[in-house]
Amino acid sequence: MEHTIKIIGYSRMSAVPDKIRLRIKIENMTKEYCEAMEYAEKAQHEMIEVVKRANLAESELKTLSWGITAEYSYHTNERNEQMKVFDGYRYRHSFVIELGMDHKVAGGILNEIVQSSLTPEIGLEYVVSNPETYKDKLLEDAVADSKHQAEVIARAADTRLGQVVSIAYTNRNGEIMRGTENQLAVPAFLCARKIDMPDLTPAEVELSASVAVEWELL
Repeated sequence: MEHTIKIIGYSRMSAVPDKIRLRIKIENMTKEYCEAMEYAEKAQHEMIEVVKRANLAESELKTLSWGITAEYSYHTNERNEQMKVFDGYRYRHSFVIELGMDHKVAGGILNEIVQSSLTPEIGLEYVVSNPETYKDKLLEDAVADSKHQAEVIARAADTRLGQVVSIAYTNRNGEIMRGTENQLAVPAFLCARKIDMPDLTPAEVELSASVAVEWELL
């Protein structure tokens, strides 16, 4: 009878972020659908002008999601019955702008938003633009970790580790590793003066991988 042991090996490393990602979310509520569409058109045009005034190409402004949805609330009437009440149409548009590690450019965009009529939610993230460059080292370390754990268990069980029987590594969406993005909340600035964006020092991004290895026991 063949004896085996399956061990999942893990690896982790830190990478210095090389990209700033600005997420910009605009919302508005109206009673009429046409009003929501008109506001959507106005907000889209104003965001394009913001990007242009910040000396970026219009193509740098990308949409993550867009939608207009009907919203309702529920109220209890005098007969203690639940009544569904139409509240209006909510417009949502989420944009993303990706930049190099240049806080001056990011600050320029934020200042242009300040000077506009928009009051969006703004988020700033630091990311590693190409985590795949770390893939080989992460996978090697994950296999080494699996072997180390298997050897310890084999010695404790008074047996020896043999050859690899099988190896598998899977992750959701077919990705081998996942980068954890560092987030900084940036409120919508409601002021009439320009603000200098601080030259922030981002935390390193954690990258990880896991590999399931089945080992022969001798």
